[in-house]
Amino acid sequence: MGYKGKAVICREWNQPVSVEEIEVDSPAPNQVTVKIEAIGVCHSDLSATNGTMPLPPPVVLGHEACGKIVEVGEGVTEFAVGDKIIPCWIPICGKCQFCQEGRTTLCDDWGKGFLGPKDGTMPRRDKDGNVLHAFSGVGVMAEYSTMHVDNVIKIDPDTPADKAALVGCGVMTGVGAVINRAQVKPGSSCVARAARSPGPRPSSRSTWWTRSSSSPRPSAPPTPSTPRPMAMPSPR
Repeated sequence: MGYKGKAVICREWNQPVSVEEIEVDSPAPNQVTVKIEAIGVCHSDLSATNGTMPLPPPVVLGHEACGKIVEVGEGVTEFAVGDKIIPCWIPICGKCQFCQEGRTTLCDDWGKGFLGPKDGTMPRRDKDGNVLHAFSGVGVMAEYSTMHVDNVIKIDPDTPADKAALVGCGVMTGVGAVINRAQVKPGSSCVARAARSPGPRPSSRSTWWTRSSSSPRPSAPPTPSTPRPMAMPSPR
């Protein structure tokens, strides 16, 4: 059993994307298939279309989304059909040292799933049967997406899909910039300049200031380095 639906595909860098009908395979072991309800558009998606993030075309774009599981693969016990989820664009094993320390963005599996599920399967094909890559292994600018369970986060079923879709990258990247980069503390007075959807390098696109009662003059964090094209790991 497979699923047919429309998807946004980058077939060539620096060229307009296309909306095409694709077929998505039913989930293999440790995978789920999701019917997408809402998506977010991130600057990283633009970077994938112009080669800044050198994902080899053709690639189904998108990594911010919210949807419901419509099918689960063999061995999946933590998710069920009907669960509302958001995808995570880094597979999180939950077992390595970094995951155990709460630093899941450094998971040992980082880099295993940039073009498809981290197990190496490629569950997307175009109308001619040609394999399609998937942005960060999830490729959610589509009506259906099959992804590894390590890319799936279950959320409250009452969460509005259009709000939840932004959490997967835009919200956590912005919040991470505030907490980790600018180190804003509770009670601080803050000003955000050029605030927008963060994209891949939020700290290079906005400047944050903090002020406490003992420091009347705002102080800015160190100026970030000039963004450079990202080097992507080779698919495994």
